[in-house]
Amino acid sequence: MALEDKTEAPTPRRRQEARAEGQVARSVELNSALVLLFALIIVRICGPSLVNKMRAAAIDSFTHFPKGDLGIADVNQMLARLLLELGPAIAPILLGVAVVGFVASALQVGLVMSAKPLQPKGERLNPITGLGRIFSARAGVELAKSIAKICIVGYIVYLFLRDNYSHIASFAGGNYFSTCRQIGDLTWQLLFRSALALFIIAAIDYLFQRQQTEKQLKMTKQELKEDLKRTEGDPLVKSRIRQRQRETARRRMMQEVPKADVVVTNPTHYAVALKYDADKASAPVVVAKGQRLIAQRIREIAEEHNIPIVENVQLARTLYATVDIGDEIPAELYQAVAEILAYVYRLSKKVSA
Repeated sequence: MALEDKTEAPTPRRRQEARAEGQVARSVELNSALVLLFALIIVRICGPSLVNKMRAAAIDSFTHFPKGDLGIADVNQMLARLLLELGPAIAPILLGVAVVGFVASALQVGLVMSAKPLQPKGERLNPITGLGRIFSARAGVELAKSIAKICIVGYIVYLFLRDNYSHIASFAGGNYFSTCRQIGDLTWQLLFRSALALFIIAAIDYLFQRQQTEKQLKMTKQELKEDLKRTEGDPLVKSRIRQRQRETARRRMMQEVPKADVVVTNPTHYAVALKYDADKASAPVVVAKGQRLIAQRIREIAEEHNIPIVENVQLARTLYATVDIGDEIPAELYQAVAEILAYVYRLSKKVSA
C-alpha cells in the first residue's frame, strides 16, 4: 500500500508492536550533543581539582621514579599509584557522562529493550536495497544535517576567533600560568558555544525524527479495521455473541414467568411479570418484562400456567421503563401494585372456593 494512502493515526497496538521492534523516534545527535554539553560543564566544575591531581601525580611520579632498570613490578606499582591519585578526580566526569547518556536516551524513547534491530536480515545484504538506502531521502537529510553542523560550528569558531583575536595575540610574552588559565577559559567558551549550537541542531533533528516515525506508523483504513479486529474482536463475532447472550437471558427470564404472581399488561405492547415473596424480599420483584413479541410470549406462558393477567396501561409502562429484571419495585408504586395483588389474591380465593 502506498505511503500516501496511510492517513489514519496509529492505534496503541500498532505503537506497541513498533516499539517492540525498536521502531521509535530517536536522535543519536541529541544524545551526543547532551553528552558533550554536560561533559563540558562537569569538566568546568571538576577541572581545577583534576589539574591539581594531575600536577601532584606528575610530581610524585618523578619524585619516586625508581632508580636503575624498570621492571614489570615497578611499572605496575607506578600505574596503580597513578590510578589511585587520579581516579577520584576522573570518576565524577566518567560517571556523569554515563548518566547523562543513559538519561538522554531514556527521555527520548523510554526503556526499550529490543534485539530485533540487531537480528540479521537478508535484505540488508542486498546491494540494490543498500544503494536505495544510500540515495534515499533519509540519507539526503543526514548529509544536509552533517553539512549544516560543519558550517554552523565553523562559523561559530570564526566569530569567536575574530572577536578574541587581539586578546589571543596579547598572550605572547605573558606570564605562563596566567596565559594557560586564559587559554583554558577561551577554549571552554568556544567548546561550550559549539556544543550549545550542536544541541539546538540535535533538538531540531529529534523533532524531525518524531515526525518521520509518526508518518511511518500511520495506517491505511484497511489496516486500521484489521487492527481493531485483532484488538477488540471481529464485530460480526461480537454481534453473534451478544445475540446469544440476549437469547440466553431471555430464556432464563421466560422460565421465571410461571413463578410469577401476576402479569401486568398494556395490554398488547408491554407485559411485566411480578412476584412477591415476603420471606425473601420487602417488596414485589420484576421477574420478567418485554415489549411486543416478548410481551406476547410472556402472556402466552402466563395463560398456560394460569397466572393472572391484569390490564393496567400506566402501571405496565412505568414498571417496564423504571424497574430492571430482578429488582424490587420503587416505593411510589407500592399502592398500585398492592391493589393489583390484593385483587389477584381475592380472585384466587374465589376460584379455590
